[in-house]
Amino acid sequence: MTLRFQGLAFSALAWLLLGASLWLPDIDAQTQLLVLSPVILLLGVPHGALDLVFARQLGVARSALGWSLFTIVYIAAAAAVVGLWWFAPGVFLAAFLLLSGLHFSGDPLGETPAPFRMLYGGALIFCPIALHAVEVTRLFALLAGMPAAQLIVSAVQWAAWPWIAAIGLAAITGAKHDLARSTELVSVAAVLTLAPPLIGFTFFFCGMHSARHVLRTRDYSNAGTFAHLLGIAAWPMLFTVAGVAVVSWLSGGKSVDARFAQLLFVGLAALTVPHMLVVERVRFTGWTLGRRTSTPPSRTARVAIGKTVD
Repeated sequence: MTLRFQGLAFSALAWLLLGASLWLPDIDAQTQLLVLSPVILLLGVPHGALDLVFARQLGVARSALGWSLFTIVYIAAAAAVVGLWWFAPGVFLAAFLLLSGLHFSGDPLGETPAPFRMLYGGALIFCPIALHAVEVTRLFALLAGMPAAQLIVSAVQWAAWPWIAAIGLAAITGAKHDLARSTELVSVAAVLTLAPPLIGFTFFFCGMHSARHVLRTRDYSNAGTFAHLLGIAAWPMLFTVAGVAVVSWLSGGKSVDARFAQLLFVGLAALTVPHMLVVERVRFTGWTLGRRTSTPPSRTARVAIGKTVD
């Protein structure tokens, strides 16, 4: 599958989802969290476990000592994020939204203009608030408390519709240069605006962001098969499960809604920061820094933890 085809498939499925949602009954937030959290864990989170590929090809982890240091720094960064949420949840939420917008702005293909990327990344923040401000506020309150949630939503709500209008203008003006890219932007904005916030985020995170990153990692490493990437991602996912257990313990005594929201979004934030430290430096070079161009090695040339021999 090519990146272009993946984007078109996402766009088509996005509009099918929106059409189907017209016939579905309203689903309460607790049920959405119970159903969608495992989906994100299984289909969305594993793309971050492929950071090992980037670390190796950047020369960060080519020895036992290098792997050990990389793992320690990665876990420490994730733990620092959890600590920030524990001691300053409002600051955590604001920072998480800003970092997410920056990170997701890397999804569009090719030499995309910076304003286009900014609108794309900001869609995650502004679009859901346009029609679902109350629901978004309740979700944010589960993470940071109602006062912080209301402050953040009120701070950005005024810009929601102007942001959506700017997205429409950018898509129209950009269509003559890259119709597929503009279609992706409109589809992302539509899903995040019209679908319930949790459903829209899950579809975007798994169907666009995670899927695109896996494809990019395959091309970047010349891995050849998804089975090889799966083998690399397997053991880091064990650390993810352990992190989920820690956040679950810290959330003890709270409602089911709060615990699942915290497990989902605090866990994502904890993984996003070290993930960005690894990936963004490659992204800003156009996915060329450390890129492998040789033929992938045979299975016998792979070591147990999923590394490849140059």
